[in-house]
Amino acid sequence: MSIRQRLTLGTLFLFALLLLSAGLGIFQLGRLARDAQEILKDNYETARYVQEMQQALQQGDRSAFETALKKQEANITEPGEAELTANLRSDFANWTSDSAATDRLHKDLQEVLDLNLSAIDRKNTEAMATAQRARGWLWGIAALVLVVGLIFSLGFPRIITRPIQRLQHAVEEISEGNYRHRVPAFRGDELGSLAEAFNAMSARLEQWESSNLARVMTEKTRAEAVLNSLEDAGIGTDEQGSILFVNRKATELLGMAEAELTGRSASAVAERNDLLRHVLGNNGNAPFKAVIDGREQFFAGVRFPIEGPTGNLGTVYLLRNITPFQERDEAKTRFLATITHELKTPLASSDIGLSLLERGGAKTEQQSAILADLRKDHQRLVRIVSELLDMAQVESGKVRLAMADHALADIVRDATDALHANAEARLISIEIRIDPEDLRVHADGEKATWALINILSNALRFAPERSSITIAGETGKNQVTLSITDRGPGLSDEQRAHLFERFGPHSGTGTGLGLSIARDLMRAMGGDIQLQSSSERGSVFTLRFAHASADP
Repeated sequence: MSIRQRLTLGTLFLFALLLLSAGLGIFQLGRLARDAQEILKDNYETARYVQEMQQALQQGDRSAFETALKKQEANITEPGEAELTANLRSDFANWTSDSAATDRLHKDLQEVLDLNLSAIDRKNTEAMATAQRARGWLWGIAALVLVVGLIFSLGFPRIITRPIQRLQHAVEEISEGNYRHRVPAFRGDELGSLAEAFNAMSARLEQWESSNLARVMTEKTRAEAVLNSLEDAGIGTDEQGSILFVNRKATELLGMAEAELTGRSASAVAERNDLLRHVLGNNGNAPFKAVIDGREQFFAGVRFPIEGPTGNLGTVYLLRNITPFQERDEAKTRFLATITHELKTPLASSDIGLSLLERGGAKTEQQSAILADLRKDHQRLVRIVSELLDMAQVESGKVRLAMADHALADIVRDATDALHANAEARLISIEIRIDPEDLRVHADGEKATWALINILSNALRFAPERSSITIAGETGKNQVTLSITDRGPGLSDEQRAHLFERFGPHSGTGTGLGLSIARDLMRAMGGDIQLQSSSERGSVFTLRFAHASADP
């Protein structure tokens, strides 16, 4: 049978129990009603007729007596009542002719009354017995309905829900990946059909898993081979910070086996591995130095998130060994320092020679022009050598900074004094606005002045004659800002993209080292240089300084 048929039969069964109990109660109540009706009809009416005849006898009303007697003759229901009623009729006939008839009538009436009262007592006893039996039947049927109803209420739902529980257990097994689980066969209703369909589905899932397991293992092996073939060390973590994978290069650098790393918390492993702790904490991706196998080596790390359909799935850390590049860079820096140092001696000698020639006697116009060109080329060579020497110092990390608190107005005045002659030659005015006037910064005064001179010299070079340059200083929450605004033609998109690159396309006739070195010096002092804006109406450069100490 189907579940619908079972539920229908169960409901009909409970309805039948209710009808049985209700029918039995109605039947017993009917019996009690009939017994009571018999008492009223058979005996109570006779008692009332006897009472009417007694009243008529006392009043001597023969007509009323005969009327009541006829009613009694029509209501004879008890054994012996007919003979007593006949005697009553005989004595009534002799009522007027026989003086003793009155006494006999009283006696006859009393006998009829006694007979019916006895019948009332007997029938009342029978009615009470009927009521007692009805009560017994009702209690019995109530107990039967209760027991059967409880058994049915407890057993019938289990018959319906047991297959559902089997299906629920099967769904839980499938959700946990146990595709071999099957639902045991049971009755052939809707749930049985559902179980068959579920078993077919799990069989197909098992087949799919078996057919794809080899493919998944192949892809896993291929992915591991790709990771292990990388020259960079690779470490992957999930969103909870547990290590998902490490390649062979990473295990070699960390000095730990793969089994000691995968599946463990990265922070817990980092507590006993300095290199991993530095990789996890290197948020700026800055190169760092580590001793591997007794040899200093340099590494550059990079991290990027693993994005999935549901969001971030973890992080991948790549660690590249840049020792060869670092060694080459150091060799380049040493070469620059050496060559610039060696060039300073002949440049100094040539400067002396040029000075002697300039102080010499009268010269022709052509000789003066040649001498002026030589002086310009010499100054250009001196500037290039100085910039190269500064760059070598910055790259080698050997820049010595004399950090102290300085008045920003003094730094600005030293820079503008150095360029005063150039500004006057081109009729360019320099406006200075520092708020407050006693604003102080924490920096190396000489290096800060040099950086500002570099920015101002570029502004003077490209600003049109008779224009102005504005220098504005103000304090902020975290740093002191110094803005230099010129009225030059601005920078192109390509120049802005490579502005702080050495030997970049923005450099024009120079080397382009000035801005790069100036920014490195500012950053070494805890500040920075930025191009705030640039358009056809001019450019705005911003120098940022650290606040002066709170306690002088």
